[in-house]
Amino acid sequence: MKDGRGGGLPGASVTVEGLDIHGIADEKGLFALTVPRRNSYIVRVQHVGFRKAGQTIAFKNLGDPLVFTLEEDQTQLSEVQVTGRTETQEARLQPIKAEVINTRAVREQPSTLIELMNRSAGIRIRQTGGLGSSAGLMMNGFQDRAIRNFKDGIPMDYLGAGYNIALVPVNMLERVEVYKGVLPASLGADALGGAVNLVTKKSLYRYAEASYEVASFNTHRASVNGLYTDTTRHFFLGADAFLNRSDNNYKVDVTVTDHETAARSEAKVRLFHNRFTNYYAEAYGGLTGLRWADELRLGITWFRINRQNQYGSSMSQPFGAAVSKQYSLIPTLRYRKTFNRLSVDQFLTASNIHVAQVDTARGTYDWHGNFIPSPSRQGEITANGSLSDITFSYFTTRTNADYRINGAHKVELNVVSTRIGRDGRDPRGLKLPDTGQDILSLPAKYNKFVGAAGLQSVFGQEKWTNNLIAKYYYYNTSTINVDIYGTALGEHRYASNSSFGIAEALKYAVTPATFFRLSAEAATRLPEQDEMFGDGNFHRSNFLLKPEKSVNINAGFRTEKHHRYNLEINAFYRITRDLILKMPVDLLFTQNQNVSNVKGLGLETDLNVDITPWLRANGNFTYQDFRLFDTGNRLTEKARLRNTPYFFANAGLNARLDRLAGNGRLQLYYYFTFVREYYLDYVPKALEPDGFLGLWGKAGFEAPNIIPSQALHSLGLTYNPANDRFAIGFQAKNIFDANVYDNFRIQNAGRSFHLKVNYTLR
Repeated sequence: MKDGRGGGLPGASVTVEGLDIHGIADEKGLFALTVPRRNSYIVRVQHVGFRKAGQTIAFKNLGDPLVFTLEEDQTQLSEVQVTGRTETQEARLQPIKAEVINTRAVREQPSTLIELMNRSAGIRIRQTGGLGSSAGLMMNGFQDRAIRNFKDGIPMDYLGAGYNIALVPVNMLERVEVYKGVLPASLGADALGGAVNLVTKKSLYRYAEASYEVASFNTHRASVNGLYTDTTRHFFLGADAFLNRSDNNYKVDVTVTDHETAARSEAKVRLFHNRFTNYYAEAYGGLTGLRWADELRLGITWFRINRQNQYGSSMSQPFGAAVSKQYSLIPTLRYRKTFNRLSVDQFLTASNIHVAQVDTARGTYDWHGNFIPSPSRQGEITANGSLSDITFSYFTTRTNADYRINGAHKVELNVVSTRIGRDGRDPRGLKLPDTGQDILSLPAKYNKFVGAAGLQSVFGQEKWTNNLIAKYYYYNTSTINVDIYGTALGEHRYASNSSFGIAEALKYAVTPATFFRLSAEAATRLPEQDEMFGDGNFHRSNFLLKPEKSVNINAGFRTEKHHRYNLEINAFYRITRDLILKMPVDLLFTQNQNVSNVKGLGLETDLNVDITPWLRANGNFTYQDFRLFDTGNRLTEKARLRNTPYFFANAGLNARLDRLAGNGRLQLYYYFTFVREYYLDYVPKALEPDGFLGLWGKAGFEAPNIIPSQALHSLGLTYNPANDRFAIGFQAKNIFDANVYDNFRIQNAGRSFHLKVNYTLR
């Protein structure tokens, strides 16, 4: 895309006539669109201040460079309306509330995906330690598995722990879609409170990209990805790979027990057995643009995780030798095709994920790394130790079909079927009391089916948009029951459940840039396999879990003025029965349990302002008040939901300075995050701070039940010396070295420094 002087036209709108396909030119004026097979296409482009242009392109010529030169429109007196939108813009404007995180805009920063998501309104991701630790997502009153994770629209369960929001580099992604409340029918999962969809890079052009980051605590993160296409654009090969490694040897505040005198004292120590290493590689290839397939893609994924375990569900007791591992090789197949008004998308995968834990130390460790021998012990975590080897088998199929009735109505059907099994052995583990049989050697099975049907309608010249979605849920499980303490009961348990759900999402557009949204849903969320089976490490099984059910209502308003500001306000209400919540059952282990009755409401706001053409400011806050009810216990009645933040806020400044030292570009940024203190366990409402909404004042009790307020500051810069191919980024995180406490009051890393280089070849 060029102007009359041959310069690029960033931001120009590209539309394929007759198809719902749009694009926006990048900083260089380049654009790429994915189109179904047709004999020819009419491509039209437009840009504010220039005359519109168009070309007719034959399919056989798609591989040739397509150049548009737009002439300035000297007669134009005001801005024209640009109707073309990127997929990111489209997602933000749907009736179903979606927070869209454009990872392309920050791919050169040494920021993790967790940090990017935590800067968004309504979202908190809490980790149980440093890089590679468990990351639990909390959003609008729901948390953990109530919010489902997807990769390109496919539930990510089949990838185990090898690919998740804590590990995947931002370089690998085009964007992240965070759906709050109602889910689109295309996802069609049994999420209770929303979903996160990681959208990977898509391109019709050859490219290669590599990044490397080095940081405090001997942290190294690397990524490589690339794509090759032939000249006909019918054949493609690609690969994505990344590495995460860190010693995670930051300092923490702990209580140290003298093994000779049993005296307890407070100390600041450095973690010494907390190393994490993760390898991930995916190769894929296929065919595209054929008569019988828009895309046929075959992939193979391999990952391996090696983890040293420093502590369990809390930081009460250190470990010095226990390790866990996970690895798998996963094939995938995906087929997509549009037949006039009908589009079909089929995905299939089958895999085995292997999990092992080794705990054979004959003694224990203290927080200074000293080993205390104990010949009677066979492990430091449990007296018997562990040599577990567990295999989780997955078979997942997802079928999506949508049919466009006319320009105003579209119907969609989505079906996800999952079969999961668990089998294994642990010669040092639990045994059946009557036969002495290894409980892990008894297979456990879990089957789940979720179907969704949706109707999307547009009325009144796109003033009104409506999504009506109906869902069906079914699951069954067969296993040997285990109680909350891990004692084998020896009873065969078979459980099944089915139910229906319905959702409605409505949007009214005052103008194309200002609209109101309202959605409501009666939802069911089935227990996940890891919630029922455990994870083979520190998370115990619970086969007595019941599905959680919830009524959710969401209302929102959004307005924006291009290159000026955008403002969004959302309110939400939830009433949930049998909420599934991860809880510590002792100092070492956690377990998912049902919380009978929870209700509450919340409010979130998000504001972005372009102060100058080169300086942008943003800020958001979230307040949510979720409490127990009908508990039959005066101490917990109306108590806040445990281990759940109720107020958090973010602010940021981003400056972009172009044409430094020639064609160089410098970006400077500052981020601030605040989380109000919250509580590890349930506390009587009368003991909460008496300030307005609990936002100030002191609680009527002392730590350790309080997870203290936290204020974090980060500074960074990114520099492109001459072009967009090479970039170097630096970031200082938590620059005032504040103590960071997160899930279950586990302490995270303090101040850290990060350096990242990124190189792209197109």
